Amino acid sequence: MRQSSKFLFFALLSVSVLCCLHRCYAAGFPRRTELSTGWKLISASRVPESGAVISQKDFSTKQWYPIRRMPATVLEILREDGVYPNLYYGMNLLTEVPQDLYKKDWWYRTSFLVPRGEKVYWLEFPGINYRAEIWLNGKKLAGDKQIVGMYVAHQFNVTGIVQPGETNVLAVKVTPERAIPDVTGVELADSWHDWLDWKYLGSKAPRSPHYREGWVADRNAGVWKPVYLHVTGPVKISNALVNTDLPLPATDPASLTVYAVVANGTSSGVNGVLRATISRPGEPSIHVKQPIFLKAGEVRDVSFIPAVYSQLVVHHPDLWWPYTMGRPNLYDLHAEFRTGGELSDEESIQFGIRKVTQHRDNDTRFSPTAEGNFYLQINGKKFLPRGADYTPDLLFRYDPQRDAETIRYVKDLGLNMLRWEAKISDEHMFELADRAGIPVMVGWMCCSKWEQWGQWDAEDQRVARQSLHSQILMLRSHASAFLWSNGSDGLPPEPLRDDYRRILQDLHWQNAVVDTDGNGNTDGRGKQVWDGIGMAGVDRWHPPSYWFDSKYPAASGSTAEYGDNEVILPYESLTKFIPANKLWPINEFWYFHAGAHKGNNHLTTIRLVVDRRYGVSTSAEEFARKAQLAHYETTRAEFEDWAANGWATHKMLMYWMLDNAWPSFFGHLYDYYMKPGGAYFGAKKGLRPLSVVFDYYATGDHSKANIRVTNQTMSAQRGLRIRVRIYDLLGKIRYDRQIHNLSVPAQGVTLAFAIPRLQNLTSTYFVRCDLFNAAGANIVDNVYWQSTTLDDFGSPTNDDSDVPYNQVSWADFTALNTMPSVSLKVTGVVHRSKSRSRFFVRLQNSSKYIAFFERVSVTKGKRGNEVLPILYSDNYVTVFPGETVQITGSFSDMDIGKKQPWLYVHGYNTSASVTPFK
Repeated sequence: MRQSSKFLFFALLSVSVLCCLHRCYAAGFPRRTELSTGWKLISASRVPESGAVISQKDFSTKQWYPIRRMPATVLEILREDGVYPNLYYGMNLLTEVPQDLYKKDWWYRTSFLVPRGEKVYWLEFPGINYRAEIWLNGKKLAGDKQIVGMYVAHQFNVTGIVQPGETNVLAVKVTPERAIPDVTGVELADSWHDWLDWKYLGSKAPRSPHYREGWVADRNAGVWKPVYLHVTGPVKISNALVNTDLPLPATDPASLTVYAVVANGTSSGVNGVLRATISRPGEPSIHVKQPIFLKAGEVRDVSFIPAVYSQLVVHHPDLWWPYTMGRPNLYDLHAEFRTGGELSDEESIQFGIRKVTQHRDNDTRFSPTAEGNFYLQINGKKFLPRGADYTPDLLFRYDPQRDAETIRYVKDLGLNMLRWEAKISDEHMFELADRAGIPVMVGWMCCSKWEQWGQWDAEDQRVARQSLHSQILMLRSHASAFLWSNGSDGLPPEPLRDDYRRILQDLHWQNAVVDTDGNGNTDGRGKQVWDGIGMAGVDRWHPPSYWFDSKYPAASGSTAEYGDNEVILPYESLTKFIPANKLWPINEFWYFHAGAHKGNNHLTTIRLVVDRRYGVSTSAEEFARKAQLAHYETTRAEFEDWAANGWATHKMLMYWMLDNAWPSFFGHLYDYYMKPGGAYFGAKKGLRPLSVVFDYYATGDHSKANIRVTNQTMSAQRGLRIRVRIYDLLGKIRYDRQIHNLSVPAQGVTLAFAIPRLQNLTSTYFVRCDLFNAAGANIVDNVYWQSTTLDDFGSPTNDDSDVPYNQVSWADFTALNTMPSVSLKVTGVVHRSKSRSRFFVRLQNSSKYIAFFERVSVTKGKRGNEVLPILYSDNYVTVFPGETVQITGSFSDMDIGKKQPWLYVHGYNTSASVTPFK
């Protein structure tokens, strides 16, 4: 589209939206409107005028960049407008973008219609990064000494400034966060500390040997959260909340307390009535009210408590549960304030009736103090977090559809918790998590100025406290919000720690709180402090046996982050962001998309692992194919460890990480393009609600391996049958044992039997564990490839990420490269629909040999790219001689468009095949 045409398009769109808003206001709705369209952006260096001039109606913005949709950061806007296109390809983020964008100020501007006939008008800014001046109709609302902090929310009563019934102009001058001489990092915003290689993007010369910063050119500057116009009568309602108390261990009745913040926006006292209604389809509604007098300009936190309002004692409540434990039932709260019989304002939220409690166990084997591991209970039941750490887009791109697909992947994997390490954008993801039944852990960022407390000045002290206040007000009503962490790797000092706790208490935070996620921290007096959560050994790949060997502290207890910071994407994804002439050998274009830490930044460990275990590669395609094996085996073992070794010693696991902020080799379960690789399907296998697990001969003298049945559901399972077979590399069965009528308790583990280490096997062999339910159906087929050479990770001190990777001995899987070639018969059926299409795939092996690690892809047309995002019941499967494997799945019809789906299947010892669906 030509530039002039683009400006005309956005101008017409803005007029259309303004007319629509006028009609909506005329009908009385909505009271709170997101100002998401009609915005433009320009560098302040190109506009000499002041905010007083820029925020006038007659000011020309012909040369400004149109913003497709707000919120949006500066660099995201410039990417969308084609100034810096295709930023994530190659090294464009470095070479195509001036790295000093953060040294410029930036103007955002929009115009909007304000309805007539209202008493009070408010503007709300949940998040601006980092400083700002805000101007409305030529008047300055606030300056950059007041508007400070990425996570500080602001609101303004603009009643005397807005022009009802007319077009109003809002201008925001944004100043990005700045580096401060002799201070680690930047201001109290966010960085991409170990997500980005500091050599290219960030501090080239660290101020300390440990802390460095990674950032993009604009440092994510901008109006990065939505902006709202809120119109009310004299009194405004905000931040409604319903808290729950349960008589645990009983869960009936539930005692509810309702809170709301009411603000008088006028210069006179106001008498009125605050009413609240709690409802749920099929249940009787609950009504409460109380008269309130507010002085001029008064803001008050109002509560309805069950001791006074007996109707807030709810019998037989429909509880909110994590989806793996039950239904995430939600109730509706509608609050309204009336004065003189007229509605002044109203607010509606959804909430869950549930109670989160935190505890410490008695397992002190690896505790730096005498205290045990942190754990959670929900509604009096033990909660086993098997989660992952989430990140939004590198430029904080607003994408509700991607949010929804992320939640779909989380549930497909079987994960039951997510963690945000800062990067807390708008509420949409939390609303999705509420409805999906996915608990969330949230907290501040590590390894940046957030944890360099000795360098804080008075402004930092204020901003930190205001940031917590703003974020808790946003989070506290969400059923999914389970846990807040005041610190990540470090421990906040006093008095900050006390202030953080006080703010949480004052804001009625009813959920778990920890002060640090790291182990081995000390308070200001040198005393070790540990909140029961660790994160040792997060930065490297581990052999599967590591997870089942009881000598490694990080392989048990509770952890906020533990995974692998070097994950190789499937080859198809590599070709999307690495130029064809830079795909091989591994080079600087790969490093640019790697992590920051020494070793991670050159993919040192994963290259060593793939070469030692699977043989040296001669192409990017071969290396990526072998890497999926390494990612599958370690990720599956990590999640199986926390399932198979029992609640007593394994309380919480958060995988580092779920996803990527951009196309990157930094740790993830699926890549930026939402393509699931080996780690995804290894995790999915390890997260099966009911499974059978092999422990890699990891314990004792390694002469036997334990076979366990794991049950992560809320119901006991009975009448199970297990069959374990060992195959040699040529597909011959060398061991076969079954056990019948096995039971496993709810959220429990049962040891079925031990299998011996066999002699005279091929150097690589397969252990196959099948689980059958009481009806005789095969519900789990879990295949492990094993070596006659043992893995030995070495001493626990080798787990320190600052120590060079020094595995003592290695499993040898190079014999997989000599497996006999196998041809599979591939058939598929697809049922198309206008929403989600479902497919069924059959892989039939008529040979006498094993078809190993078969990857099924549904593609956009013959030889097209894989349809993404997509769900598969299983993948990277092994098809044994004379057997057939069936894979089912679904994809959105929107994601394939007018193309016809085809099947692409490739395996470790099978040639690729392309097959049409029937």
